Amino acid sequence: MHGVAVSSIPGKDSVQFTNVGSWRMDIKADVSTPVFALWLRDIESIEVPPSPLVPGPLDMGDLPPPLDEAHDPRLGEEWLAWWISLVDRQSRPPQPRDENAEPEDTAAQLGVTQLSALRGPATRRWLEFLHWRTAYLRAHGTFERRRRPVDSLRETNIVREVEATLGRKAAPFSLAFTLLPVRDDRIRPVDPAHYLVPERVYLGAGWPAWLRTVVAKVA
Repeated sequence: MHGVAVSSIPGKDSVQFTNVGSWRMDIKADVSTPVFALWLRDIESIEVPPSPLVPGPLDMGDLPPPLDEAHDPRLGEEWLAWWISLVDRQSRPPQPRDENAEPEDTAAQLGVTQLSALRGPATRRWLEFLHWRTAYLRAHGTFERRRRPVDSLRETNIVREVEATLGRKAAPFSLAFTLLPVRDDRIRPVDPAHYLVPERVYLGAGWPAWLRTVVAKVA
């Protein structure tokens, strides 16, 4: 039995689709912390070391101005380490906790407690980001509102098409897609079952063909 559960909470991590049964897909959009990381990178023009996991710039209209503070030379490397920790689902050793940090400390919530160069800029701009993002979602809608109703069954239909081609039910599999509102057309694999997908690609005409190829490999 397959079902689709959709949750939409305006202003928060607003969309998660889950197909359950012999196969599963998780598609998450409007996830606050990764979007904040990209927002901070773009506003402060942080020079990040090259990485296949780092997408292009945010595609969310005009951004606030930078703080015009001098950048610590370690800022780019620390941002990259933070980004990888946010998007990589592989299990990681727990981050050492600052004994002086409060349980609900912003740095701890964001995962930057041990990133001394990044901690200041991230914590100073977090609340500003939340207000900015709330205003943006009110003006442009959450991903669930921007998504066309006709797209709601695309993943299920693609699996059915692959099953029809194979002449059998799909083998059990699990895939996860994190959608990012970026000016980028490249889908970036985090691991064989998890991909970073530009929102514009997911909403575009080419998504079904790409996903069909991936499903055919794992089904």
